Amino acid sequence: KMKLLSKALFLAALVAVGSASRSVLVYQTALNTNDRLTPKTPLNLTKSNNEGSAQVTLTFDHTQKFQQVLGFGGAFTEAAAYVWSLLNPQLQAQVIEMYFGASGNGYSIGRTHINSCDFSLDSWSFDDTVDDFDLKNFNTSHNERWMFPFLTTALKNTVRPLRLFLTPWSPPAWMKGNGQMDGSSHPGLKKDPRYQDAWALFFSKTISDYKSRGIPIWGLTIQNEPEFAAPWEACCYTPEEQLAFLTQHLGPRMRKDHPEVKIMIFDHNRDTLPVWVKTIMTDPVGRTYADGSAFHWYVCDDCFANVSASHDIAPDKFLLATEACTCPPTPGAWDKGEKYAHDIIGDLNAWAVGWTDWNLILDTQGGPNHLQNWCDAPILVDVKQQQLLVQSPYWYMGHISRFVIPQSVRIGWTSDAGNNNPLEVLAVETPEGNTAVVVLNTNDSPIKYKLQDQGQSAFGTIPAHAIQTLIFDTELSA
Repeated sequence: KMKLLSKALFLAALVAVGSASRSVLVYQTALNTNDRLTPKTPLNLTKSNNEGSAQVTLTFDHTQKFQQVLGFGGAFTEAAAYVWSLLNPQLQAQVIEMYFGASGNGYSIGRTHINSCDFSLDSWSFDDTVDDFDLKNFNTSHNERWMFPFLTTALKNTVRPLRLFLTPWSPPAWMKGNGQMDGSSHPGLKKDPRYQDAWALFFSKTISDYKSRGIPIWGLTIQNEPEFAAPWEACCYTPEEQLAFLTQHLGPRMRKDHPEVKIMIFDHNRDTLPVWVKTIMTDPVGRTYADGSAFHWYVCDDCFANVSASHDIAPDKFLLATEACTCPPTPGAWDKGEKYAHDIIGDLNAWAVGWTDWNLILDTQGGPNHLQNWCDAPILVDVKQQQLLVQSPYWYMGHISRFVIPQSVRIGWTSDAGNNNPLEVLAVETPEGNTAVVVLNTNDSPIKYKLQDQGQSAFGTIPAHAIQTLIFDTELSA
């Protein structure tokens, strides 16, 4: 009799759990509305919710667990730091809060450059003394005017730990085959091991200097866009050349001086990412030094299969999107935000652990840039009027970076529309015990959808050209 009673109580508990409802918080940004990460009427996940119609049903599978999320962020370029320095103190604080504060996008990744890049006011390096192999004249004082105040203010006011990584566009001119920072020979770095050792030491001294200034460095990439002999600062490598520099010079130096710093290979477009991953990550020595692979969104707009293929080659090494932007600037254009969200969702569904934007802020021309390579940013600044133009990429990024928080884990989902799914979707379980679902609609019409999660369902609608973030408890409760 006690066994029968226990079984009855167990079944009753199952029924109670299945029938308990869960509120689904809805945040929305939509074209032709005032909705900008705006809370909307919550949905209700219940077992008995069959009242409604849907064009697509999204079903979540919490038994399917994929990668852990590292985070999202943008780049501290000299151009961004310079523009920030021209703002009044109130707007400076507002920019920092919008990106890093509790009421903002909660960025947790930052990229910054070693020496100058195209988004610098001119070309410069931390040591221009020819053949200074011991780097006795190494000096980062150039960054004291703009870059260091920008970085340290962000670090002091970030609500989440900020992982900063360094990227060089070019070694000093005296280390390069072409004898100048702009452009590149093939290979870009001189073959003489004295120059290669000096360049590896250059990374180490940069990290030590930044640490001494209270700017901790989480990681580095070996070279920005190593396949491109750009008209601005550049340094070309083949995969084999980067492997040799990593294993013979940079890797040993970093493991000796800064063993905690993550080393990322490549840092270029997804079209050739698998080639670089295969060359370096399957090398028995190379893989001991390389922690992950960095990649950009340019050229190959929908090469998410290459990201997934790179994961399959080296599943124990992380993949991080490290640069994206649209050029030239198109102030107010809505589709830029959609492109950001499409790319982030695609990359994370293909095993990327995070996504990094390019310049945090620029002026309304899309600079400064010492080669007039004008580009856009989520926040443009009218310096003369002391006004911020907050664009759609800021809000679309916020739908992901605010809610898909570090240490979230991507989970599985399916659509009954298969490959004809009109919505793009990312689903994660957060360390706070929630499920966060990002839903992107790039269509010209609203889409009605049905959510199915652990035997419960809810109905919702997303407007045309909109993005929603849905938040609900992961665990069922009585």
